[in-house]
Amino acid sequence: MKIYTFILSACLLLVCSACHEASHHLLLGGSGWDKIAIVNKNTKEIEWEHPLEKGWECNSVAVTPDRNILFSYSKGAKLITRDHEEVWNISAPEGCEMQTARVLSNGNYLLAWCGNPATIMEVNAKGEILSKTDFDTRIEQPHAQFRQVNKNKRGNYLVPLFATEIREISPSGQLLKSVKVDGNPFSVAALDNGNYLVACGDAHCFIELNFETGDIVRKVNANDIEGAQLFFVAQLLPKRDGGLYICNWQGHDGEAAKGHYPQLIEINGAGKMVWDLNDNATFGMISSICPID
Repeated sequence: MKIYTFILSACLLLVCSACHEASHHLLLGGSGWDKIAIVNKNTKEIEWEHPLEKGWECNSVAVTPDRNILFSYSKGAKLITRDHEEVWNISAPEGCEMQTARVLSNGNYLLAWCGNPATIMEVNAKGEILSKTDFDTRIEQPHAQFRQVNKNKRGNYLVPLFATEIREISPSGQLLKSVKVDGNPFSVAALDNGNYLVACGDAHCFIELNFETGDIVRKVNANDIEGAQLFFVAQLLPKRDGGLYICNWQGHDGEAAKGHYPQLIEINGAGKMVWDLNDNATFGMISSICPID
């Protein structure tokens, strides 16, 4: 299927104040990769990296307004300096998995761990907890619950559950709305037209969703982007120019690397691939991205 003009008027609403780029550097992380790294877009070389311990699972990375690095690592979330000094570390309880760490538009940070109950927290730059929301995902295994939680303009939380639905949850933990989608959704990104881009994980696609009506406005399937093939579609990051970054995580397909398909894709507003990273030996698996000003 030919991709029509996908995000011509779209730009990222303030998902994270640090990720509004006209940048040539990208902070990248990924489940199964042994580091987080800053990559020069022009040279495709790693210019900074921070090692992760074996078994850590990083599915969220962000750059703070003061240029520190925030990331989740399954057992918790850390804020570190570029010199690798730890500013603070918030641990997830035993048996839980911290999967979300993002910067909010007001400069505070949004953290979320999977568990029973699952928990969403907002913390300040000092790591002090400002609010805490517990909720029941109705999914027993924490690892099967969610990855990247977001916050909408109404001040509620959007939780993309692997059980194939997007939930809107109030700060008090009340379920306000849910919409079923295909696959196991990884992330939800707001567009300025009021719709959302939803990464559908192992469904090998992403969609533009009207959350109010539940209608799928557009869908991009595995082979719709010339020069690429979509595997597990992880974080989606719309760009101000109407383009889109797609984290094309390949950990569930043992043959993916042999096919030499990009791990990170940038498309323009017409859906054409204009840039990519395609080097499994250097970059591992990529599931999260934040451009750096």
